[in-house]
Amino acid sequence: MRDQFMRIAMARLRKTYPFKPQRRAVAARMWVEHLERYAMRDWARNEELKVKQEQWAMNEEKMNKRMDIIGTNGNEGEHYEGV
Repeated sequence: MRDQFMRIAMARLRKTYPFKPQRRAVAARMWVEHLERYAMRDWARNEELKVKQEQWAMNEEKMNKRMDIIGTNGNEGEHYEGV
């Protein structure tokens, strides 16, 4: 993937940077920035996933407590107060 990226970058930068070593340096910097962007994107995805998992765990605890009450009192509605 890196080789293909560098080939395309070198071709696009040819007009702006006619000196090949300079063009190669700019293309390499573009590659590093590309990798950093994807790393940040992956990091954000992982953080979002962690938050969703924490929310699910909290909801699961609430649902389990409710099911324990229903299991204790039966399915007759005795677990509801004053209804």
